Amino acid sequence: MVLSAFLLLFLSTELAAAHRILFLSPISTRSHTNFVKPIIKGLVERGHFVTYWNGLIPKNQGTNALNQTTNLRLLYSPELDALSSDHNVDFSAGTKNFYLLFELPKRVELYCKTIYRDPVFHQLMASHEKFDLIIVEAAVNECILPLVYKFDAPFIYTMGAMPMPWHLDAVSSPLAFDHYSHVGSAYKDEMNFWQRTYNTLTGILAVYYWRWIVMPVADHLAAETLHIENLPTMERIENKYLSLLILNTNLGLNYQMATTPAVIQAGGINLGPAKPLPHDLEKFVSDSGDAGCIIVSFGSLLRNSDIPDDVRHIFLSTFARLPQRILWKWEDESKIRHGESIPPNVKLMSWLPQADLLGHPKMRLFITHGGVNSIQEAVYHNIPLIVLPVFIDQPINAQKAQDDGYAIRLDWDNLTEEILFNAIEQILTNSSYAEKMEKVSELIRDQMETPLDRVIYWIEYIIRHKGAPHLRTASRKLSLHQRFLFDVMLFVFLVGILMFSVLTRVLRYFSRKGRIQKRDLKKTN
Repeated sequence: MVLSAFLLLFLSTELAAAHRILFLSPISTRSHTNFVKPIIKGLVERGHFVTYWNGLIPKNQGTNALNQTTNLRLLYSPELDALSSDHNVDFSAGTKNFYLLFELPKRVELYCKTIYRDPVFHQLMASHEKFDLIIVEAAVNECILPLVYKFDAPFIYTMGAMPMPWHLDAVSSPLAFDHYSHVGSAYKDEMNFWQRTYNTLTGILAVYYWRWIVMPVADHLAAETLHIENLPTMERIENKYLSLLILNTNLGLNYQMATTPAVIQAGGINLGPAKPLPHDLEKFVSDSGDAGCIIVSFGSLLRNSDIPDDVRHIFLSTFARLPQRILWKWEDESKIRHGESIPPNVKLMSWLPQADLLGHPKMRLFITHGGVNSIQEAVYHNIPLIVLPVFIDQPINAQKAQDDGYAIRLDWDNLTEEILFNAIEQILTNSSYAEKMEKVSELIRDQMETPLDRVIYWIEYIIRHKGAPHLRTASRKLSLHQRFLFDVMLFVFLVGILMFSVLTRVLRYFSRKGRIQKRDLKKTN
Protein backbone atom coordinates (compact mmCIF):
# COMPACT_ATOMS: atom_id res chain seq x y z
CA MET A 1 0.00 0.00 0.00
CA VAL A 2 2.80 2.40 0.96
CA LEU A 3 4.71 1.37 -2.16
CA SER A 4 1.68 2.04 -4.35
CA ALA A 5 1.18 5.47 -2.80
CA PHE A 6 4.85 6.32 -3.30
CA LEU A 7 4.69 5.16 -6.93
CA LEU A 8 1.57 7.24 -7.54
CA LEU A 9 3.24 10.30 -6.00
CA PHE A 10 6.37 9.71 -8.14
CA LEU A 11 4.38 9.38 -11.36
CA SER A 12 2.29 12.44 -10.62
CA THR A 13 5.46 14.44 -9.95
CA GLU A 14 6.98 13.28 -13.23
CA LEU A 15 3.77 14.11 -15.08
CA ALA A 16 3.67 17.58 -13.53
CA ALA A 17 7.25 18.17 -14.70
CA ALA A 18 6.42 17.24 -18.32
CA HIS A 19 6.09 20.20 -20.68
CA ARG A 20 4.71 20.80 -24.14
CA ILE A 21 7.42 21.83 -26.61
CA LEU A 22 7.05 22.83 -30.26
CA PHE A 23 10.15 22.28 -32.42
CA LEU A 24 10.10 24.14 -35.75
CA SER A 25 12.54 23.23 -38.52
CA PRO A 26 10.68 23.78 -41.81
CA ILE A 27 13.86 24.79 -43.69
CA SER A 28 16.76 22.51 -42.86
CA THR A 29 19.65 20.37 -44.08
CA ARG A 30 20.56 16.77 -43.28
CA SER A 31 23.54 17.85 -41.18
CA HIS A 32 21.54 20.37 -39.14
CA THR A 33 18.84 17.76 -38.59
CA ASN A 34 21.51 15.43 -37.18
CA PHE A 35 22.24 18.10 -34.56
CA VAL A 36 18.64 18.60 -33.42
CA LYS A 37 17.43 14.98 -33.41
CA PRO A 38 19.36 14.01 -30.25
CA ILE A 39 17.81 17.03 -28.52
CA ILE A 40 14.31 15.97 -29.50
CA LYS A 41 14.98 12.38 -28.52
CA GLY A 42 16.38 13.51 -25.16
CA LEU A 43 13.33 15.69 -24.46
CA VAL A 44 10.97 12.83 -25.31
CA GLU A 45 12.88 10.44 -23.06
CA ARG A 46 12.53 12.99 -20.24
CA GLY A 47 8.78 12.71 -20.63
CA HIS A 48 8.10 15.98 -22.42
CA PHE A 49 5.46 16.20 -25.14
CA VAL A 50 7.20 17.31 -28.33
CA THR A 51 5.67 18.37 -31.64
CA TYR A 52 8.38 18.37 -34.31
CA TRP A 53 7.82 20.00 -37.70
CA ASN A 54 10.71 18.84 -39.87
CA GLY A 55 11.15 20.15 -43.40
CA LEU A 56 13.06 17.00 -44.34
CA ILE A 57 11.22 13.71 -44.67
CA PRO A 58 13.46 10.83 -43.46
CA LYS A 59 14.79 8.84 -46.41
CA ASN A 60 14.19 5.54 -44.62
CA GLN A 61 13.33 4.31 -41.16
CA GLY A 62 16.78 2.82 -40.70
CA THR A 63 18.49 6.21 -40.64
CA ASN A 64 15.72 7.97 -38.74
CA ALA A 65 16.45 8.27 -35.04
CA LEU A 66 12.89 9.43 -34.29
CA ASN A 67 9.66 7.50 -34.31
CA GLN A 68 6.16 8.70 -33.59
CA THR A 69 5.20 7.92 -29.99
CA THR A 70 2.56 9.00 -27.51
CA ASN A 71 4.64 12.05 -26.58
CA LEU A 72 6.28 12.76 -29.95
CA ARG A 73 4.24 14.07 -32.86
CA LEU A 74 6.07 14.27 -36.20
CA LEU A 75 4.89 16.71 -38.88
CA TYR A 76 6.28 16.61 -42.42
CA SER A 77 5.74 18.72 -45.54
CA PRO A 78 6.47 17.28 -49.03
CA GLU A 79 6.94 20.71 -50.65
CA LEU A 80 9.34 21.81 -47.94
CA ASP A 81 11.17 18.49 -48.25
CA ALA A 82 11.84 19.22 -51.91
CA LEU A 83 13.12 22.67 -50.97
CA SER A 84 15.30 21.52 -48.06
CA SER A 85 16.71 18.60 -50.04
CA ASP A 86 18.20 20.87 -52.70
CA HIS A 87 19.44 24.32 -51.69
CA ASN A 88 20.95 24.96 -55.14
CA VAL A 89 24.57 25.21 -54.04
CA ASP A 90 27.52 23.52 -55.69
CA PHE A 91 31.30 23.36 -55.51
CA SER A 92 31.62 26.83 -57.02
CA ALA A 93 29.91 28.34 -53.96
CA GLY A 94 33.28 28.97 -52.31
CA THR A 95 33.98 31.75 -54.82
CA LYS A 96 30.55 33.30 -54.23
CA ASN A 97 30.31 33.81 -50.46
CA PHE A 98 29.10 37.39 -50.81
CA TYR A 99 26.81 36.38 -53.67
CA LEU A 100 25.15 33.91 -51.29
CA LEU A 101 24.74 36.76 -48.79
CA PHE A 102 23.24 39.10 -51.37
CA GLU A 103 20.81 36.47 -52.61
CA LEU A 104 19.44 35.95 -49.08
CA PRO A 105 16.42 38.23 -49.70
CA LYS A 106 15.37 36.03 -52.65
CA ARG A 107 15.89 32.87 -50.61
CA VAL A 108 13.91 34.26 -47.67
CA GLU A 109 11.11 35.27 -50.03
CA LEU A 110 10.99 31.76 -51.50
CA TYR A 111 11.13 30.10 -48.07
CA CYS A 112 8.45 32.35 -46.58
CA LYS A 113 6.05 31.86 -49.47
CA THR A 114 6.50 28.09 -49.29
CA ILE A 115 6.05 28.00 -45.52
CA TYR A 116 3.00 30.28 -45.51
CA ARG A 117 1.11 28.09 -47.97
CA ASP A 118 2.06 24.84 -46.26
CA PRO A 119 -0.81 22.86 -44.63
CA VAL A 120 1.25 22.19 -41.49
CA PHE A 121 1.79 25.91 -40.96
CA HIS A 122 -1.94 26.58 -41.26
CA GLN A 123 -2.68 23.63 -38.98
CA LEU A 124 -0.46 25.17 -36.30
CA MET A 125 -1.83 28.67 -36.85
CA ALA A 126 -5.38 27.36 -36.33
CA SER A 127 -4.40 25.25 -33.32
CA HIS A 128 -5.65 26.07 -29.83
CA GLU A 129 -2.82 24.14 -28.18
CA LYS A 130 -0.64 25.67 -25.52
CA PHE A 131 3.13 25.29 -25.61
CA ASP A 132 5.55 25.99 -22.78
CA LEU A 133 8.47 26.52 -25.16
CA ILE A 134 9.20 26.79 -28.87
CA ILE A 135 12.54 25.77 -30.40
CA VAL A 136 13.40 27.11 -33.86
CA GLU A 137 16.24 26.00 -36.10
CA ALA A 138 17.98 29.30 -36.75
CA ALA A 139 19.22 28.81 -40.32
CA VAL A 140 16.87 31.05 -42.34
CA ASN A 141 13.69 30.06 -40.50
CA GLU A 142 12.73 33.55 -39.32
CA CYS A 143 9.54 33.33 -41.40
CA ILE A 144 8.19 30.98 -38.75
CA LEU A 145 8.37 33.53 -35.93
CA PRO A 146 4.68 34.56 -36.24
CA LEU A 147 3.96 31.17 -34.65
CA VAL A 148 6.01 32.26 -31.64
CA TYR A 149 3.87 35.39 -31.41
CA LYS A 150 0.68 33.37 -31.83
CA PHE A 151 1.50 30.90 -29.06
CA ASP A 152 2.97 33.66 -26.86
CA ALA A 153 5.75 31.37 -25.60
CA PRO A 154 9.49 31.88 -25.06
CA PHE A 155 11.65 30.41 -27.79
CA ILE A 156 15.16 29.12 -28.37
CA TYR A 157 17.28 29.18 -31.51
CA THR A 158 19.39 26.14 -32.39
CA MET A 159 22.20 26.48 -34.93
CA GLY A 160 23.79 23.38 -36.46
CA ALA A 161 27.03 25.23 -37.23
CA MET A 162 28.93 28.29 -36.05
CA PRO A 163 26.63 31.31 -35.62
CA MET A 164 26.18 34.12 -38.08
CA PRO A 165 26.79 37.63 -36.67
CA TRP A 166 23.06 38.34 -36.58
CA HIS A 167 22.41 35.27 -34.42
CA LEU A 168 24.83 36.51 -31.78
CA ASP A 169 23.37 39.99 -32.12
CA ALA A 170 19.85 38.60 -31.55
CA VAL A 171 20.81 37.37 -28.05
CA SER A 172 22.96 40.45 -27.37
CA SER A 173 26.13 38.38 -27.28
CA PRO A 174 29.36 40.33 -27.91
CA LEU A 175 30.42 40.54 -31.55
CA ALA A 176 34.12 40.14 -30.82
CA PHE A 177 35.38 40.82 -34.33
CA ASP A 178 38.87 41.54 -32.98
CA HIS A 179 39.48 37.78 -32.67
CA TYR A 180 36.34 35.97 -33.88
CA SER A 181 36.13 35.74 -37.64
CA HIS A 182 32.73 35.59 -39.30
CA VAL A 183 32.06 33.31 -42.28
CA GLY A 184 32.47 36.11 -44.81
CA SER A 185 36.10 36.73 -43.90
CA ALA A 186 37.24 33.28 -42.67
CA TYR A 187 40.40 34.46 -40.92
CA LYS A 188 42.32 32.92 -38.03
CA ASP A 189 41.66 34.22 -34.52
CA GLU A 190 44.97 36.13 -34.63
CA MET A 191 44.37 38.82 -37.25
CA ASN A 192 46.55 41.70 -38.36
CA PHE A 193 45.23 45.29 -38.48
CA TRP A 194 43.79 45.09 -41.99
CA GLN A 195 42.15 41.73 -41.34
CA ARG A 196 40.57 43.04 -38.13
CA THR A 197 39.37 46.10 -40.02
CA TYR A 198 37.84 44.03 -42.80
CA ASN A 199 36.35 41.50 -40.38
CA THR A 200 34.80 44.24 -38.23
CA LEU A 201 33.39 46.38 -41.04
CA THR A 202 31.95 43.47 -43.03
CA GLY A 203 30.61 41.86 -39.86
CA ILE A 204 28.78 45.03 -38.84
CA LEU A 205 27.50 45.54 -42.39
CA ALA A 206 26.24 41.93 -42.41
CA VAL A 207 24.20 42.54 -39.26
CA TYR A 208 22.64 45.73 -40.67
CA TYR A 209 22.08 44.05 -44.04
CA TRP A 210 20.21 41.28 -42.24
CA ARG A 211 18.18 43.76 -40.19
CA TRP A 212 17.41 46.33 -42.89
CA ILE A 213 17.28 44.25 -46.11
CA VAL A 214 16.60 40.58 -45.33
CA MET A 215 14.25 40.63 -42.33
CA PRO A 216 11.89 43.22 -43.89
CA VAL A 217 11.25 40.74 -46.71
CA ALA A 218 9.88 38.27 -44.15
CA ASP A 219 7.97 41.07 -42.40
CA HIS A 220 6.32 42.18 -45.65
CA LEU A 221 5.28 38.66 -46.66
CA ALA A 222 3.96 37.87 -43.18
CA ALA A 223 1.84 41.04 -43.11
CA GLU A 224 0.63 40.49 -46.67
CA THR A 225 -0.16 36.78 -46.28
CA LEU A 226 -1.17 36.14 -42.68
CA HIS A 227 -3.35 39.16 -41.91
CA ILE A 228 -2.59 38.95 -38.18
CA GLU A 229 -3.71 42.08 -36.39
CA ASN A 230 -0.84 44.08 -34.85
CA LEU A 231 1.73 41.46 -35.87
CA PRO A 232 5.17 42.71 -34.67
CA THR A 233 8.21 42.60 -36.91
CA MET A 234 10.43 39.53 -36.76
CA GLU A 235 13.07 41.56 -34.96
CA ARG A 236 10.61 42.63 -32.27
CA ILE A 237 9.43 39.05 -31.81
CA GLU A 238 13.06 38.04 -31.28
CA ASN A 239 13.60 40.88 -28.81
CA LYS A 240 10.57 39.89 -26.75
CA TYR A 241 10.59 36.09 -26.83
CA LEU A 242 14.13 34.85 -27.64
CA SER A 243 15.72 33.28 -24.56
CA LEU A 244 18.64 31.12 -25.67
CA LEU A 245 20.94 30.26 -28.58
CA ILE A 246 22.19 26.65 -28.74
CA LEU A 247 25.22 26.18 -31.01
CA ASN A 248 26.88 23.16 -32.56
CA THR A 249 30.29 24.43 -31.45
CA ASN A 250 32.84 23.11 -28.98
CA LEU A 251 35.46 24.87 -26.83
CA GLY A 252 38.11 22.38 -27.88
CA LEU A 253 37.40 22.51 -31.62
CA ASN A 254 36.34 26.03 -32.54
CA TYR A 255 38.02 29.40 -32.23
CA GLN A 256 36.97 30.99 -28.95
CA MET A 257 34.19 33.56 -28.96
CA ALA A 258 32.94 35.86 -26.23
CA THR A 259 29.44 34.82 -25.19
CA THR A 260 26.75 35.65 -22.67
CA PRO A 261 24.93 33.07 -20.48
CA ALA A 262 22.25 33.00 -23.20
CA VAL A 263 24.60 31.10 -25.54
CA ILE A 264 25.08 27.36 -24.99
CA GLN A 265 27.77 25.41 -26.86
CA ALA A 266 26.67 21.83 -27.49
CA GLY A 267 29.03 20.59 -30.18
CA GLY A 268 29.37 16.80 -30.20
CA ILE A 269 25.81 16.17 -29.06
CA ASN A 270 25.38 13.44 -31.68
CA LEU A 271 28.70 11.68 -31.01
CA GLY A 272 28.90 8.16 -29.66
CA PRO A 273 30.49 4.73 -30.12
CA ALA A 274 30.49 3.33 -33.64
CA LYS A 275 27.81 0.79 -34.52
CA PRO A 276 28.54 -2.39 -36.51
CA LEU A 277 28.74 -1.95 -40.28
CA PRO A 278 26.55 -3.82 -42.79
CA HIS A 279 28.12 -7.14 -43.74
CA ASP A 280 29.31 -6.23 -47.26
CA LEU A 281 30.78 -2.94 -46.06
CA GLU A 282 32.47 -4.60 -43.10
CA LYS A 283 34.08 -7.12 -45.44
CA PHE A 284 35.38 -4.39 -47.77
CA VAL A 285 36.89 -2.48 -44.84
CA SER A 286 38.26 -5.46 -42.91
CA ASP A 287 39.95 -6.91 -46.00
CA SER A 288 42.01 -3.72 -46.45
CA GLY A 289 44.91 -5.23 -44.49
CA ASP A 290 47.50 -3.10 -42.72
CA ALA A 291 47.09 -0.29 -45.28
CA GLY A 292 43.58 0.38 -44.04
CA CYS A 293 40.89 2.60 -45.55
CA ILE A 294 40.31 6.22 -46.46
CA ILE A 295 36.88 7.87 -46.42
CA VAL A 296 36.04 10.59 -48.94
CA SER A 297 32.87 12.61 -48.38
CA PHE A 298 31.96 16.22 -48.93
CA GLY A 299 28.77 16.27 -46.92
CA SER A 300 25.06 16.10 -47.65
CA LEU A 301 24.36 19.69 -48.71
CA LEU A 302 26.65 19.30 -51.73
CA ARG A 303 26.25 16.48 -54.21
CA ASN A 304 29.67 14.82 -54.26
CA SER A 305 29.07 13.62 -57.81
CA ASP A 306 28.88 17.27 -58.96
CA ILE A 307 32.63 17.68 -58.50
CA PRO A 308 34.11 19.18 -61.71
CA ASP A 309 35.48 16.65 -64.20
CA ASP A 310 39.11 17.74 -63.86
CA VAL A 311 38.97 17.46 -60.06
CA ARG A 312 37.35 14.04 -60.22
CA HIS A 313 40.17 12.91 -62.50
CA ILE A 314 42.72 14.19 -59.95
CA PHE A 315 41.07 12.16 -57.19
CA LEU A 316 40.81 8.96 -59.22
CA SER A 317 44.39 9.20 -60.48
CA THR A 318 45.65 9.81 -56.95
CA PHE A 319 43.63 6.95 -55.44
CA ALA A 320 44.98 4.55 -58.07
CA ARG A 321 48.49 5.15 -56.64
CA LEU A 322 47.51 4.27 -53.06
CA PRO A 323 47.58 0.90 -51.28
CA GLN A 324 44.62 1.93 -49.11
CA ARG A 325 41.03 1.13 -49.97
CA ILE A 326 38.85 4.17 -50.66
CA LEU A 327 35.21 4.64 -49.69
CA TRP A 328 33.84 7.59 -51.64
CA LYS A 329 30.37 9.06 -51.17
CA TRP A 330 29.19 9.39 -54.76
CA GLU A 331 25.51 9.80 -55.52
CA ASP A 332 25.45 9.33 -59.31
CA GLU A 333 27.74 6.87 -61.11
CA SER A 334 26.49 8.16 -64.45
CA LYS A 335 28.62 11.24 -63.79
CA ILE A 336 31.71 9.08 -64.38
CA ARG A 337 32.73 9.78 -67.96
CA HIS A 338 32.57 7.00 -70.53
CA GLY A 339 35.86 5.20 -70.64
CA GLU A 340 36.98 6.59 -67.28
CA SER A 341 37.92 3.65 -65.07
CA ILE A 342 37.34 3.37 -61.34
CA PRO A 343 40.48 1.99 -59.60
CA PRO A 344 39.89 -1.44 -58.02
CA ASN A 345 40.63 -0.07 -54.54
CA VAL A 346 37.82 2.52 -54.82
CA LYS A 347 34.22 1.80 -53.80
CA LEU A 348 31.56 4.38 -54.71
CA MET A 349 28.52 4.56 -52.45
CA SER A 350 25.49 6.86 -52.61
CA TRP A 351 25.34 6.97 -48.81
CA LEU A 352 27.93 6.25 -46.11
CA PRO A 353 27.42 5.46 -42.40
CA GLN A 354 30.14 8.05 -41.84
CA ALA A 355 30.38 8.07 -38.05
CA ASP A 356 30.39 4.26 -37.86
CA LEU A 357 33.09 4.04 -40.53
CA LEU A 358 35.25 6.60 -38.74
CA GLY A 359 35.02 4.48 -35.61
CA HIS A 360 36.33 1.38 -37.41
CA PRO A 361 39.92 0.38 -36.49
CA LYS A 362 40.88 0.12 -40.16
CA MET A 363 40.25 3.81 -40.87
CA ARG A 364 43.40 5.86 -41.54
CA LEU A 365 42.27 9.17 -43.05
CA PHE A 366 39.18 11.24 -43.79
CA ILE A 367 39.08 13.56 -46.82
CA THR A 368 36.25 16.02 -46.20
CA HIS A 369 34.76 19.46 -46.91
CA GLY A 370 35.15 20.50 -43.27
CA GLY A 371 31.54 20.55 -42.15
CA VAL A 372 31.25 20.86 -38.39
CA ASN A 373 29.68 17.41 -37.92
CA SER A 374 32.35 15.73 -40.05
CA ILE A 375 35.17 17.32 -38.08
CA GLN A 376 33.55 16.48 -34.75
CA GLU A 377 33.08 12.83 -35.76
CA ALA A 378 36.65 12.54 -37.02
CA VAL A 379 38.08 14.08 -33.84
CA TYR A 380 35.91 11.88 -31.63
CA HIS A 381 37.24 8.76 -33.41
CA ASN A 382 40.85 10.03 -33.75
CA ILE A 383 41.01 10.08 -37.55
CA PRO A 384 43.27 12.78 -39.11
CA LEU A 385 41.88 14.92 -41.90
CA ILE A 386 42.53 16.44 -45.27
CA VAL A 387 40.07 19.30 -45.62
CA LEU A 388 38.95 20.94 -48.87
CA PRO A 389 36.51 23.61 -47.65
CA VAL A 390 33.84 25.01 -49.94
CA PHE A 391 31.83 27.76 -48.22
CA ILE A 392 30.12 29.20 -45.12
CA ASP A 393 31.90 27.99 -41.95
CA GLN A 394 33.99 25.28 -43.67
CA PRO A 395 37.08 27.46 -44.39
CA ILE A 396 37.19 28.53 -40.73
CA ASN A 397 36.77 24.93 -39.54
CA ALA A 398 39.53 23.82 -41.89
CA GLN A 399 41.89 26.58 -40.77
CA LYS A 400 41.33 25.78 -37.11
CA ALA A 401 41.94 22.05 -37.70
CA GLN A 402 45.19 22.83 -39.52
CA ASP A 403 46.24 25.29 -36.80
CA ASP A 404 45.73 22.57 -34.20
CA GLY A 405 47.92 20.18 -36.18
CA TYR A 406 45.57 17.30 -36.95
CA ALA A 407 44.61 18.25 -40.51
CA ILE A 408 45.98 19.57 -43.78
CA ARG A 409 43.95 22.21 -45.58
CA LEU A 410 43.92 22.16 -49.38
CA ASP A 411 42.24 24.52 -51.82
CA TRP A 412 40.13 23.46 -54.78
CA ASP A 413 41.56 26.14 -57.07
CA ASN A 414 45.16 24.94 -56.98
CA LEU A 415 44.59 21.22 -56.40
CA THR A 416 46.80 18.85 -58.39
CA GLU A 417 47.45 15.13 -58.25
CA GLU A 418 50.86 15.66 -56.65
CA ILE A 419 49.53 18.09 -54.03
CA LEU A 420 46.78 15.65 -53.03
CA PHE A 421 49.09 12.60 -53.08
CA ASN A 422 51.76 14.37 -51.00
CA ALA A 423 49.15 15.51 -48.45
CA ILE A 424 47.86 11.94 -48.08
CA GLU A 425 51.38 10.58 -47.70
CA GLN A 426 52.24 13.24 -45.12
CA ILE A 427 49.19 12.43 -42.98
CA LEU A 428 49.77 8.67 -43.18
CA THR A 429 53.52 8.73 -42.49
CA ASN A 430 53.88 11.63 -40.03
CA SER A 431 52.76 10.49 -36.58
CA SER A 432 52.40 14.09 -35.33
CA TYR A 433 48.95 14.37 -36.92
CA ALA A 434 47.64 11.36 -35.00
CA GLU A 435 49.28 12.62 -31.80
CA LYS A 436 47.71 16.08 -32.14
CA MET A 437 44.38 14.44 -32.92
CA GLU A 438 44.52 12.43 -29.69
CA LYS A 439 45.04 15.62 -27.68
CA VAL A 440 42.10 17.41 -29.32
CA SER A 441 39.95 14.31 -28.90
CA GLU A 442 40.70 14.41 -25.18
CA LEU A 443 39.62 18.06 -25.11
CA ILE A 444 36.16 17.44 -26.56
CA ARG A 445 35.60 14.48 -24.24
CA ASP A 446 36.73 16.32 -21.08
CA GLN A 447 33.43 17.97 -20.12
CA MET A 448 31.60 18.34 -16.85
CA GLU A 449 28.46 16.85 -18.41
CA THR A 450 27.49 15.54 -21.82
CA PRO A 451 26.37 18.11 -24.41
CA LEU A 452 22.92 16.54 -24.38
CA ASP A 453 22.59 16.80 -20.59
CA ARG A 454 23.70 20.44 -20.84
CA VAL A 455 21.12 21.25 -23.51
CA ILE A 456 18.26 19.46 -21.74
CA TYR A 457 19.09 21.26 -18.49
CA TRP A 458 19.02 24.69 -20.12
CA ILE A 459 15.85 23.99 -22.08
CA GLU A 460 14.08 22.96 -18.87
CA TYR A 461 15.66 25.95 -17.10
CA ILE A 462 14.13 28.32 -19.67
CA ILE A 463 10.72 26.69 -19.14
CA ARG A 464 11.00 26.75 -15.34
CA HIS A 465 11.88 30.43 -15.30
CA LYS A 466 9.33 31.57 -17.91
CA GLY A 467 11.87 32.47 -20.56
CA ALA A 468 14.66 33.36 -18.09
CA PRO A 469 14.86 37.05 -19.14
CA HIS A 470 17.60 37.57 -16.54
CA LEU A 471 20.05 35.70 -18.81
CA ARG A 472 19.95 38.42 -21.43
CA THR A 473 22.10 41.48 -20.99
CA ALA A 474 20.76 45.03 -20.97
CA SER A 475 22.72 45.70 -24.16
CA ARG A 476 19.78 44.21 -26.09
CA LYS A 477 18.13 47.62 -25.60
CA LEU A 478 21.05 49.37 -27.28
CA SER A 479 21.63 49.84 -30.98
CA LEU A 480 24.65 48.20 -32.55
CA HIS A 481 26.72 51.40 -32.66
CA GLN A 482 26.04 51.88 -28.93
CA ARG A 483 27.09 48.29 -28.15
CA PHE A 484 30.35 48.84 -30.00
CA LEU A 485 30.77 52.11 -28.04
CA PHE A 486 31.05 54.07 -31.27
CA ASP A 487 29.03 56.89 -29.70
CA VAL A 488 31.36 56.95 -26.66
CA MET A 489 34.47 56.92 -28.85
CA LEU A 490 33.01 59.68 -31.02
CA PHE A 491 32.21 61.73 -27.91
CA VAL A 492 35.73 61.22 -26.51
CA PHE A 493 37.20 62.12 -29.91
CA LEU A 494 35.16 65.32 -30.18
CA VAL A 495 35.91 66.30 -26.58
CA GLY A 496 39.60 65.64 -27.28
CA ILE A 497 39.49 67.87 -30.34
CA LEU A 498 37.64 70.55 -28.36
CA MET A 499 40.15 70.39 -25.50
CA PHE A 500 43.05 70.48 -27.96
CA SER A 501 41.48 73.49 -29.68
CA VAL A 502 40.91 75.30 -26.37
CA LEU A 503 44.42 74.48 -25.16
CA THR A 504 45.92 75.69 -28.43
CA ARG A 505 43.99 78.95 -28.20
CA VAL A 506 45.05 79.46 -24.57
CA LEU A 507 48.69 78.84 -25.42
CA ARG A 508 48.49 81.20 -28.37
CA TYR A 509 46.89 83.85 -26.16
CA PHE A 510 49.61 83.64 -23.52
CA SER A 511 52.31 83.44 -26.15
CA ARG A 512 50.99 86.56 -27.88
CA LYS A 513 50.57 88.31 -24.54
CA GLY A 514 54.16 87.43 -23.60
CA ARG A 515 55.46 88.87 -26.89
CA ILE A 516 53.50 92.08 -26.34
CA GLN A 517 54.86 92.46 -22.82
CA LYS A 518 58.42 91.96 -24.08
CA ARG A 519 57.89 94.56 -26.81
CA ASP A 520 56.41 97.07 -24.32
CA LEU A 521 59.33 96.41 -21.95
CA LYS A 522 61.84 97.19 -24.72
CA LYS A 523 60.04 100.44 -25.52
CA THR A 524 60.14 101.62 -21.89
CA ASN A 525 63.86 100.89 -21.76
